[in-house]
Amino acid sequence: MGPLSRHPEREDIGAGLSGSLGVVMKRQTLRRRLYRVLLEWFLLFLAVSGVVLVFSYAGLRRSVLDDRLLLARTIAHSLDATVSSTIQDLGRVSAQLSAVDGSEAGRLRAFRFRSAFNEATYIVDEGGSVLVSDPPGAITAPPANLPDHEAVTSLVRRSAPEHPDVLAIIQPFRHGGAHYHLVSEMNPEGSAVSTFLRELTIDAEMHIAVVDENGVVIASVEAGDLFSPVAAAQSTGELIRSGGRHVKERHPCYFTHDGQWPPDVLPAMAPLRFAPWAVVVQQHESEALAAAIATRRGLLIAGILLAATGFLLSRTLSKSIVTPIQQLSERAERSRYGDLTSTIEVSGDYEIELLAETLDEARAKLRSSLQKLKALNEELEAKVASRTELIRAKYRDMKMLHDVAQVGTREREPARIATESLRLIAEHWAFPAAAIVTRPLDSPAQTYTFPSDSSPEWLDRGSDPPVDWCKREIGYEGRTQAQLFHPRMAEVDEEVMEALGQELATSLHGAYLWKRTVAQDEQRTVLVRRMLNATEEERRRIARELHDEISQLLTVIRLSLDRVDADTPAMTKAKNLLGKTQKEIHRIIRHLRPSVLDNLGLATAMKSHAEEYLMQHGASVSLEIEDGLPLPPEIETATFRIYQEIVTNILRHAQAENVSIELYENGGKLILTVEDDGTGFDPQERFEGAGIAGMRERAALVSGSIRFDSEPGLGSLVRLEVPLQ
Repeated sequence: MGPLSRHPEREDIGAGLSGSLGVVMKRQTLRRRLYRVLLEWFLLFLAVSGVVLVFSYAGLRRSVLDDRLLLARTIAHSLDATVSSTIQDLGRVSAQLSAVDGSEAGRLRAFRFRSAFNEATYIVDEGGSVLVSDPPGAITAPPANLPDHEAVTSLVRRSAPEHPDVLAIIQPFRHGGAHYHLVSEMNPEGSAVSTFLRELTIDAEMHIAVVDENGVVIASVEAGDLFSPVAAAQSTGELIRSGGRHVKERHPCYFTHDGQWPPDVLPAMAPLRFAPWAVVVQQHESEALAAAIATRRGLLIAGILLAATGFLLSRTLSKSIVTPIQQLSERAERSRYGDLTSTIEVSGDYEIELLAETLDEARAKLRSSLQKLKALNEELEAKVASRTELIRAKYRDMKMLHDVAQVGTREREPARIATESLRLIAEHWAFPAAAIVTRPLDSPAQTYTFPSDSSPEWLDRGSDPPVDWCKREIGYEGRTQAQLFHPRMAEVDEEVMEALGQELATSLHGAYLWKRTVAQDEQRTVLVRRMLNATEEERRRIARELHDEISQLLTVIRLSLDRVDADTPAMTKAKNLLGKTQKEIHRIIRHLRPSVLDNLGLATAMKSHAEEYLMQHGASVSLEIEDGLPLPPEIETATFRIYQEIVTNILRHAQAENVSIELYENGGKLILTVEDDGTGFDPQERFEGAGIAGMRERAALVSGSIRFDSEPGLGSLVRLEVPLQ
């Protein structure tokens, strides 16, 4: 305390520091806070652990039961979706039946192959007699009381032991004024439902089964559980018929082999909506609640370890950290009150000593920096004033350049660019007059002045400017784009004028290129239209030549071969090859220029093309094409060629099973949409080949637009819109 007593200002610092330390002593110290926090945290841990041990076990048990119910409901929803889809498919089959005899066996077979009820499918009349079945001669036993609406049955018991018990879906329908029932059966043994349960890959110790409203197991992960009864079958059936979801400990809603309910099993049950069945999930309690048991044991061990760790940690921290930090705080407090001359020294661990040295270096640097900052502050204020004025001038120049650049971006006509840029230049430098002479490559020079009615005489004569005027060449890539004339002024920044010249040259060059591009694009459009018309005419000519010359010649050859009385393998082969050649010639003629397009119009040609290509390749096609549309020939041709390319892409790439085609007129536009359920593609990543580019080109030639909407795996949609005016 000696040095402090020899300086009045340090006496003030010492007095303030003593008062501050006194206040700190009255407050909570770090050592006391550390002990208190550790104690409070340990007590809190004990309290929370106790609450967890008391309440969490029951909550975890409830959560486990809810999880089993959620699993049961999820499986039930999936089975509901399958049953609902099968009911709808069966309804569609009954609606499509044209007869109730053996001629419809193929339709029944197609339904049975794609349905989960694949044991047998048959038609029953009002008397209960089976009229037709698939497979032929299948062992059938229609339920005794056939319902008057679609229904899914419980397990149908067969009287003969060699006939398996089955599940059935029944669809009533009318045909020819009589009532019939379409029935599809499923054998629980090896059924798709049991296969679905086994493929869920859930915990092996968790048992899942499906029971009907009579309490009989009709599907299970374990094949040995089939046809086993459940305990309390009557209450289980009532719960299934009521549609309730149930999870309850010790409720006998699941089957047992010995008839005794195991005391350590947790069950859950969820009935289906579209069938009198229910999904049952059960698991042993020791496995379902393993996490809760492990948590309870872990909390106990953690409490013991935490108590020992807290005691050791508090002793260590108090000795190695708290005491040195208190000493460091006292010395740092001196610096806080302005004592930057006293050194900061503390003995302790390496980290504390390093912190003290760092703070002392910071104190010395801070003292030196404060002295330098005072001198720099005065110098900086003077520089800021001069730089501010310079920045303002630069800002005005940059704003003028930006405005000129915006003119070049906004305008496309050279006259507008020159006039507006000249006005901005004259207003920026306060020129009384200025002029620009543009020199396009393919047109005569043009003169623009500001103000527009004050053209200098020497400029009109084409003479050089007087000595008080300045002439600047505006060039782009070695060629003069324009010339700028303005009064000579000493304060004009040459760098700004150079940047201005580059910006004007770029804008004028872009305007010239734009005008040239527009003209070339119009010429290209005319040429492409003529080329496509010539192509269509050539297609028509080639198709006519093939039909009138080659086709007739092949017909004559066929007639000549038919007159030859020789039944040899070579002759038969020649006739077959000739027939294939005639078919191929006819196909080429239709592809080059379908006669139906010229004779019957676009709608008929599209239908014929879909039947010949899409339907022949096995695709299901939905056609909604408006007939009798009055279309110009060029629109008909362009639309049909685009439609041909779309169909070709579907056959080559989409692998689609269903295709929807629409053609109609709406709001003065011809609308063509083609949608498929194929593989699809990503329009942002897919490279547009010649096919897509050609479709866009043909659409543009008739002022139309074409849009491709697709995602991988979700099919594709192509929409063409062509204005009819």
